[in-house]
Amino acid sequence: MAPHRAFSFPLSHIEEESRIPPLVVSKKDISKLQSCQAFQLIRDLLVNREETCFCNHHDLDSQEDKEAWLLQRDITYALIVPVLEIYRHATRIAKALLGNRHIFDLELVFRGEARGAFSWLQCFVMEEEDWCLTRGCPACVVTHALVAEPTIRLILLACQLSSTINHQPQPHHYTISPPLLDFWQHSLKKALDEDPFWGPDLWRMFKSRAKALERGIEELVQQCIEFSSLAAANLAAQDNDDDSPPTSPKYNALKLPPSGIHEQRDWLPSVVMGCWTTLLADAADTNQRDRSPNGTSFHPLLTRCSTS
Repeated sequence: MAPHRAFSFPLSHIEEESRIPPLVVSKKDISKLQSCQAFQLIRDLLVNREETCFCNHHDLDSQEDKEAWLLQRDITYALIVPVLEIYRHATRIAKALLGNRHIFDLELVFRGEARGAFSWLQCFVMEEEDWCLTRGCPACVVTHALVAEPTIRLILLACQLSSTINHQPQPHHYTISPPLLDFWQHSLKKALDEDPFWGPDLWRMFKSRAKALERGIEELVQQCIEFSSLAAANLAAQDNDDDSPPTSPKYNALKLPPSGIHEQRDWLPSVVMGCWTTLLADAADTNQRDRSPNGTSFHPLLTRCSTS
C-alpha cells in the first residue's frame, strides 16, 4: 500500500500549517507566469468556475494566502492536463480496438510497461476524479497533492513531462506555447523535505516511482502509434480490395520499428500541444461567453477526462 498521510483535526499546529500554502513560487516565476498567455487563459477559466470557492477551514485565510492557493491550484491543473490527455487518448484507442468486447478490460490492449502505466492511470483517475478536475476548495486541492504517494508521483511525472515538452522544438503550426513550469519540481521537493510526515529521505523513492511511470507512459505512447498506424494501413488495404474480408490483426505480435522512438518524440509533443491548443481556444471562447449575461462558466475539458 502506498504511503498515505491523514490529517487529524483538530490539532492546532497542523490546522494552522494547513492554512499556509505548502509550495513556494518565486517572484521571478510569478512574473513569467503573469506574462504567459496560455497560463493566464487557464487562470481566467478556472477562476470563473461556479464551484471555485474556499471551504470553511480555508475561508479564514488572508486574501494574500487565498491568492497563493489559487495560483498553486492553477499550476497543478496546468501540469496534470497533459497527463490526463495522454490517458484519454490511450483510452479512446483501446475502446476503438475492443469495440463492445471486454470494455472493462481496456488495459489488455496494451503490453509490458504500457499496460502497467495504463492500469495505474485508470485506477488513479477513478479514485481521484475530483482532484484531477481540481474541483472544490483550491487550498484543499493543493494540499491533497501532498497527502499520498500516488498524487506526489503524478505531480512528479507531470513535471518531467512538462520539462520534456518545453525543451523540444515547438511544431510550427502551434502559435501559443504551454507555460514553463520547470520550477515546480524544485518547489515540490522543498515542500516534501520540510514536511514533518514525509521528510527528505523519501525523495529518491518518489523520483524512482515517477521515473518508472514515465517509462510506462513512453511505452504507452509508442503502442498507441503502432495501433493507429496499423489501423490506418488496414483501412487503406481494405479500400483497395473491396472483396477482402475484414481483418483482425494480432497487435501483441507487433514489434516496434527502428523509427518508433523518433515517432514517439514527434507524437508526444503533438498530442500535448494539441491538448493545449484545444484547451486554450475553448478557454478563450468560454471566457468570452462569461462576459455576456447568458454565458456559461463550464469547460468541456474539465469533465471529459472522467471515466464515466
